[in-house]
Amino acid sequence: VPDVETGEELAVSNVHLDAKQTQPPRRYGQSRLIETMEEMGVGTKSTRHNTIEKLYDRNYVEGDPPRPTQLARAVVEAAEEFADRIVSEEMTAQLEADMRAIAAGEKGFDEVTEESREMLEVVFEELRESREDVGDHLRKSMKADKIIGPCPECGEDLLVRKSRYGSYFVGCDGYPDCEYTLPLPSTGKPLILDEVCEDHGLNEVKMLAGRKTFVHGCPLCKAEEADEEEDRVIGACPECGEEEGGELAIKQLRSGSRLVGCTRYPDCDYSLPLPRRGEIEVTDEICEEHDLPHLEVHGDDDEPWDLGCPICNYREFQAREAGSELETVEGIGEKTAEKLSAAGVEDVEGLKEADPDDLAENVDGVSAGSVRDWQAKAD
Repeated sequence: VPDVETGEELAVSNVHLDAKQTQPPRRYGQSRLIETMEEMGVGTKSTRHNTIEKLYDRNYVEGDPPRPTQLARAVVEAAEEFADRIVSEEMTAQLEADMRAIAAGEKGFDEVTEESREMLEVVFEELRESREDVGDHLRKSMKADKIIGPCPECGEDLLVRKSRYGSYFVGCDGYPDCEYTLPLPSTGKPLILDEVCEDHGLNEVKMLAGRKTFVHGCPLCKAEEADEEEDRVIGACPECGEEEGGELAIKQLRSGSRLVGCTRYPDCDYSLPLPRRGEIEVTDEICEEHDLPHLEVHGDDDEPWDLGCPICNYREFQAREAGSELETVEGIGEKTAEKLSAAGVEDVEGLKEADPDDLAENVDGVSAGSVRDWQAKAD
């Protein structure tokens, strides 16, 4: 603030107004929760970490810092309405204090057991009398934990569901009258976020997959983006191109994933994975082995990721996973790859160039027919 004097007139050069609302306090992290449990006398030093772990395992909390699921809210609400004593920290703290009193010799085992039994009998009797109401409340709340918004076709709730094969998808609660569905990524477990899509009124979804956790966003937005995205043909399909005229194209899937796949799908299901994020550029550089263009992925970084030929890139990925490039060929295991390497064949290109009869003579347990079969699959 400059020096000013009484009565001096100042020129207003700029006016800026901020509109803000009171924000809720930040959620407790796990360490803060443990400190709070200690202050309230809940649990012991050796059990508090385990208690939080059980909350995650039983789907009562999710995320980090932990936030309660609809199931957890439902259990607490039902207990507060029908047996409020069981969710009071005073009851838990009293039981913990009695345990410590027994250990210190201040109370007898029979005395504490009798008091605890009487206390719990009252609680369970209240729950038994209201078991139907408690069950209805829990069922409704467990369903609410899976709702992402209204179905655009019939107005019923869209729910996150799990297929018989273990994958997740979004399906209408009006099934079988309404069969509307939306795909979800195959990687991770879905977590419904509080953020709502302005265009469709659906909650966004986050896929929990350890270090590969990512925000998928609105499932309907992802599906519409895929429907609007045209396939970009980059070359002939190595499996059906010569006989059927199939072509490889960069495809955007409705689940949010991307791949290089055959245009004759589902008649030909040849495909290669692509990164989920970043803009894919088709370059002028051509792979001599597969006659496909090299691809670059442009993200937030200044330097693009040179993906190269999609077939070569996927082969290198398989080699890293398997430990040897030769193991990417169907029928060649770790032991056989070691034998071939000892005979001078160390990669797929070397296998393709080898003479089957000569190689069979130099490798125990390998026939010329097997070598020809591997060469055909390597192509």
